[in-house]
Amino acid sequence: MQRPAPSSFLLLILQAFFFSQTAFGSGGTLRADGPELVLDLEDGRILRGEDLVGIRFVLAGRDGVVHVRIDGVEEDGSATGGPLPLYSMSVHSPDGAEKGPFCLPDPQGRRAGFAIPDASGGLSFTCTSGAEGKCVRMGYRPWERRDGFSLRELHKACVHMLRADYGGDNRPTTRNGTSVDIFDRFGIQRSEKADGMRFEAAWGPDGALCVAHPRIAQNVSLEDIASRFPWLAGRLGPELCSLESMRAEPRAILFNHSNP
Repeated sequence: MQRPAPSSFLLLILQAFFFSQTAFGSGGTLRADGPELVLDLEDGRILRGEDLVGIRFVLAGRDGVVHVRIDGVEEDGSATGGPLPLYSMSVHSPDGAEKGPFCLPDPQGRRAGFAIPDASGGLSFTCTSGAEGKCVRMGYRPWERRDGFSLRELHKACVHMLRADYGGDNRPTTRNGTSVDIFDRFGIQRSEKADGMRFEAAWGPDGALCVAHPRIAQNVSLEDIASRFPWLAGRLGPELCSLESMRAEPRAILFNHSNP
């Protein structure tokens, strides 16, 4: 059972594009080794883990660049699929003055995040309070594979599902604090459906493949979904969208229940 973060948290996905300054007086290149940040210094040294505390670098996002500093490193031992390194970071002005924490607090009160390597050798940094971070903590690690299948596709499907982003167009329709039951065809997450929950939708990397009922009826209706996303028009409602039928659909890799 998971509770998705509010959509405002989802803007905290930023692309690291260069390293600007270190406490060691040497430039270098920041990269991701799985979820771990690694700094290759120009003098040949390699820094990771606690050795990164105090390092300053620049992240570039949709709203411009952000100067950040790594303030602490801890291990998240409760994540599905194995421990994750968590980095506490603060935002600074270009002259070094601290502005505040980089991440918003997650349900456990942590203000932390980790790296997500991309397919081209770059990386993004996500906070545990956002959908991307929540999906990684649930075991959908984009840099891993399961039975020959890239978990990057499952991660995309999970992000759409947490946001109730049925059309995959980055228009969330969920509400903060709404409980959902998440499970997949690989057994990474298994159903823990609470009483009263019903099948909501089946998901692929591009959004929903069918919708039995909208999660938050006040935010979007089946009629709205059919109008916005014509390819879903024949796959809406409980008669046309059931867990049994979607288990036979190979494109459906993630499923969820929610309260109607």
